[in-house]
Amino acid sequence: MKFVDNRLSGIILSTTAMLLAVGVAPAGTRRPAQGKPSCPVIKLTCPSKILANDRLKMSAELKGGDPNVSPTYNWIVSAGTIEGGQGTPSVVISTSGLQADTTVTATVETGGYDRSCGYGSTVGSCSTIVMKKPEARKIDEFGALKPKDEEQKIDVFAIELQNVPSSQGYILSYNTPSNRPGDAQKMATRIRYFLVNKRNIESSRLVTVIGGTRQQPTVELWIVPRGAQPPKPTASTR
Repeated sequence: MKFVDNRLSGIILSTTAMLLAVGVAPAGTRRPAQGKPSCPVIKLTCPSKILANDRLKMSAELKGGDPNVSPTYNWIVSAGTIEGGQGTPSVVISTSGLQADTTVTATVETGGYDRSCGYGSTVGSCSTIVMKKPEARKIDEFGALKPKDEEQKIDVFAIELQNVPSSQGYILSYNTPSNRPGDAQKMATRIRYFLVNKRNIESSRLVTVIGGTRQQPTVELWIVPRGAQPPKPTASTR
């Protein structure tokens, strides 16, 4: 028959209780299994390209995770300036002053979730390339010409229009102080007619502008890509 000292047994039980209370498992015992943290999945959306000086919007979306968490959002950008939205799921970034081909990367870190939730869960990023803003191009400028010489210049203009199907063609015509008021319009109309009826350019792509008065009768032919500002007339006399 074995006898157990009750005092020793009490000490052992008290020590075990203290260890469990502070999260330490005594030798020979198993620690209760802890569940994995409930981590969300983060997804960022942003355009692949944007024109210089345009505002850039980036957004973050969280799916899953602990429903009791009210997440916080902290954004940082590699280029540009955050104009609004810091602390929210979406930010607006100014690209003013950025050079063409600059890459803007926005990274957001969300707070409130378990620290073991890492990149792709509470931290994500998205990148956008800043493109040069399209500009209007002057293809040619000429005065009064022989019909064949004029047609050759218009043909070059037509080829440029065909090479950039989304562009518009601007025909700027200038009168002279000694010409009749309608002469500039007649010249622009003649060029437009040739492009539409001889070179099959859609009339909706052509714009005629009477630019005012110059010392010599002048025509300017411009290609205006989509998104570019149209040319402004430069009259020399009024």
